[in-house]
Amino acid sequence: MTKFAFPKRSRWIWLLVLLLLPASLVRGQDSPELTWKKEAGAVAFTEAKTAYEAGDYKTAYGKFKDARKQAKNRNTRAHVDVWLAATEGANELAALKRQAEGGKEQAAYRIADKNYSKFAATPIGAEYKQFITELQRKLFHVLEDFERVSRRYSEKYGKKFIDDAGLVQEGQRALQWDVASGKTELKIKGLPASLSGFKSIAFYLDMPKGGAPYQLVFVVPGSSKAGVTQAQLVKNAYIMQMKSHKGLKRIEVPLRNFKGQGDVSWDRVRDFRIQFLSAKKFTAYVDFIALLK
Repeated sequence: MTKFAFPKRSRWIWLLVLLLLPASLVRGQDSPELTWKKEAGAVAFTEAKTAYEAGDYKTAYGKFKDARKQAKNRNTRAHVDVWLAATEGANELAALKRQAEGGKEQAAYRIADKNYSKFAATPIGAEYKQFITELQRKLFHVLEDFERVSRRYSEKYGKKFIDDAGLVQEGQRALQWDVASGKTELKIKGLPASLSGFKSIAFYLDMPKGGAPYQLVFVVPGSSKAGVTQAQLVKNAYIMQMKSHKGLKRIEVPLRNFKGQGDVSWDRVRDFRIQFLSAKKFTAYVDFIALLK
């Protein structure tokens, strides 16, 4: 895969520029205010966009670089930078599509999911996101995306649906979880009849101000009792201990890493739980819990 990467320092500057630009420029729309030192700048920019639309990203990138050298002011340079980033993203997306078509969908998804934020605000953003969504449908079995508002999660137990774009990672909604004594567990029902064909569990967990250690639990039918940590300790389960973290993190844990306790089988799992191992008060945000094939 040919890469047209910015130096790390330049990429951070570019991301800052995107935040400061008017929305029309960020979306890559043509602006009548683009000004050039010489006519060659306008010509190079037009040729670059033509090459971009034709899928000739190597030529497009070179032409956009030529156009940038002729940019007369900050807005023009920033506008060209958006297209440079879009070209880098389009080139990467084309390579990822080939990788997925070659049977390496998991690898393609991991790269796309990691890099999408770099290109989200550029002209290639929507197509890049569509590619990720299509792979998710193929690779994921969604257990809970929190899109449907209902009484299954109650504020009585510290949970409520939110639609704050700054906190939602997938779709339109996520779950806000105000953790406190007696409000340390999130239970997800509706699992497949058997988990034998799945490789891992994944979800987003955001603890903006930090949180507490927790455990992931796949419960197998059996008796249970309340533990001293307020977490629900089950007799038969697959359990994975997790460390606390601060901020947003995409959690993905292979099922083979879970330790079986009691009489367990992946063919008899009843539900999935996230259990914080402390009664400490803090707020967490959870989104898009899914099994990966």
